[in-house]
Amino acid sequence: MGKVFGSSGKTSNPLGAIGIVVGLIGAAFSVALWFHYYQPATTILGSYSAQIHDGVLGEQMSTLAAVLGLMAVIAGIGGGLGGRGSSTTVASLLLGIVALSYPVLTWLNVVRGFVPNPV
Repeated sequence: MGKVFGSSGKTSNPLGAIGIVVGLIGAAFSVALWFHYYQPATTILGSYSAQIHDGVLGEQMSTLAAVLGLMAVIAGIGGGLGGRGSSTTVASLLLGIVALSYPVLTWLNVVRGFVPNPV
């Protein structure tokens, strides 16, 4: 008789799952910041759009995206250290890199000199 309540042999990766959730939130913040960088006059977030572009909300979102992105990258590395890396490990690493893209490039002053429409 087979095991009814036994393990199927598959193992879970809790660090990868945590990395995906944290990386998804951080990547969403970073994508919103990139969108506001390329389209400064947008009102996609309603009244918060002006606070992101001109106010302190943009800096807070950038810091939060950096912290969450770093957490996702660390969780992805930690999830893959056991030698049983899975798709959650890769996804958390990629989402962490996306979340870190805007904060790191703005803190290094790489994207400040770029003008989307030089006309």
